[in-house]
Amino acid sequence: MRAPMMKIHTVAAGGGSLLQYDGSRYRVGPESAGANPGPASYRRGGPLAVTDANVMLGKLQPDLFPAVFGPNQDERLDKEAVAAKFSQIAEESGSNSPEEVAEGFLKIAVENMANAVKKISVQRGYDITKYALTCFGGAGGQHACAVADILGMRTVIVHQFAGILSAYGMGLADIK
Repeated sequence: MRAPMMKIHTVAAGGGSLLQYDGSRYRVGPESAGANPGPASYRRGGPLAVTDANVMLGKLQPDLFPAVFGPNQDERLDKEAVAAKFSQIAEESGSNSPEEVAEGFLKIAVENMANAVKKISVQRGYDITKYALTCFGGAGGQHACAVADILGMRTVIVHQFAGILSAYGMGLADIK
């Protein structure tokens, strides 16, 4: 039997990917905070996640988000809770600052993303420096240029629906 297929390799490095310090090293994912409780900044008691690192570094600004977080869905992202959790890890790990910790976690997340691209391209003999990196995901635009830099790619394409690609695709799909 023949059926059209597409080979897909997923990366556990989305906004909900957990940030963990085990006493000796930082880890990003593959576990996820999910949508509920979500990252710590969602105000529902969730753990630190990639989204929170972006909040800590000012890449996500709570004032620019709607007040849809918290138990009553009427609050903004919680930067103070995020700062407290990163401060705790900074103290435990001997880092200089919570921002340094957040930056370290983001570097790992970006490396995870780049390694996933390498697995389906470079390891199969493709010279990806001649290709464009297509970005998708809610925070894809925040990380795409850093991923492209690691991969030696000079062009990044960010589609207008990049942040909602999965939901958009599900909405267009036939129900069978």
